[in-house]
Amino acid sequence: MSNQYPKDEFDRAGEDMPVGMHRPQPSKWKSVLPFLLVLVLVPLLGWGASLLLTSRGVVTPESGSSSPSQSGPVQSGDQDGGTTGEEDQSGASTPPPAATPTPTPTPSESPAAEVDHNVVISVLNGTGTQGLAGEKAALLNQAGFAGTSAANADGWETTVTTVYYADPALEASANEVARVLGISEVHTTEDAYLGGADVVVVLR
Repeated sequence: MSNQYPKDEFDRAGEDMPVGMHRPQPSKWKSVLPFLLVLVLVPLLGWGASLLLTSRGVVTPESGSSSPSQSGPVQSGDQDGGTTGEEDQSGASTPPPAATPTPTPTPSESPAAEVDHNVVISVLNGTGTQGLAGEKAALLNQAGFAGTSAANADGWETTVTTVYYADPALEASANEVARVLGISEVHTTEDAYLGGADVVVVLR
């Protein structure tokens, strides 16, 4: 005869309850596992964040260096078409050498008129000093004017010692006569007043 009875509700309720000293001990991993996860995950997260910031060029205490910023000024001399001066060893730029100004060509001057020593010169004495015209004529002969003669200044109304000439081509010769005799006045006149001479010297 079987001693087992069908289980009622009271028997089923007691099955989930611990029995006496045989209560199972709780697992130690359940209390240690959270600390292990924290110890492993925190260093991994810190290393990943450091690597990410370093790759973006941000200075971090772990890396100890910074990557150059891409927005900084470009110091290469080729970016702006080249520099205007040369840099010496000290880094200071020297200005380019100044351009030498080109001289402006001047129109060629016409050659000075030559003195004609073959001109006929008449030295007229209008002073009270005897022989003065002869002395001046001698000076002109020594200067190369061989065709020089002396006479009195009759009919000349000039009051200042003057050298006269009529032909414009003889201006240089008249100026040379005045220089030799130390006369400052040189004028042109009509040919009729010269009495056949090329240059007339009136002494006053």
